Amino acid sequence: MPGEDSAAHDVADPAGVSTREEFAAALSLLKDRAGLTVRDLAGKVGVPASTLGGYFGGSHLPPVKMSGLLPRILSVCGVDDAAEAERWLAALARVRRAPGRRPAGSLVPYRGLKSFQPEDAEWFFGRQRLTGSLVGQFRDQCRNGGLLAVVGPSGSGKSSLLRAGLIPAIRNGDLEISGAEHWPLALFTPGAHPMAELERHQEVIAAGAPGPSVLVVDQFEEAFTLCSPPGISAAAGG
Repeated sequence: MPGEDSAAHDVADPAGVSTREEFAAALSLLKDRAGLTVRDLAGKVGVPASTLGGYFGGSHLPPVKMSGLLPRILSVCGVDDAAEAERWLAALARVRRAPGRRPAGSLVPYRGLKSFQPEDAEWFFGRQRLTGSLVGQFRDQCRNGGLLAVVGPSGSGKSSLLRAGLIPAIRNGDLEISGAEHWPLALFTPGAHPMAELERHQEVIAAGAPGPSVLVVDQFEEAFTLCSPPGISAAAGG
């Protein structure tokens, strides 16, 4: 029957993947068949929705340094067979080795003045010692409780350290705490409405796995520089 033929071809098969676009299409099909949105998946995997959106859109690939990320995505999408997961990992390695020009709109490894993001972890070099120190301090905070603040002069690379250093290290198991690589994680900047942002990202964390969770607030000073208490703007206008 026509419907059966269509269903037979509607299968996410990593064996036929040879390009970034094919990888994204196959991964998107897997997500759709699981009935998940990118935001659903972000909450369960603990990776920002914008990052996952790049994987499904074909603009970038899961980074090598976060070796456990793709298996977690696959597991949430219903791929629990180890052999099938290996086929997906092989497809990812194959696409990364594929020759040819970089597709238009894909991620540029040279960030210039822009911060490195979690998906840029494979290009985040030269900060291994600092990242290791931050991971160690964060490990102590996880065990003893409390808040960990990363401070430094403007432009010193704090955002990159958090985004491309700490977060991938957590996801890669470098925290050395059982199950920490699966903790729900939310990353955001306060903006002009920090409480609204906090509430929105707490909802993402609540949708993830039970247990400890990680909340990374980058550019925390925005809570003071961009957010005005009620009545301030009106008083200034008068």
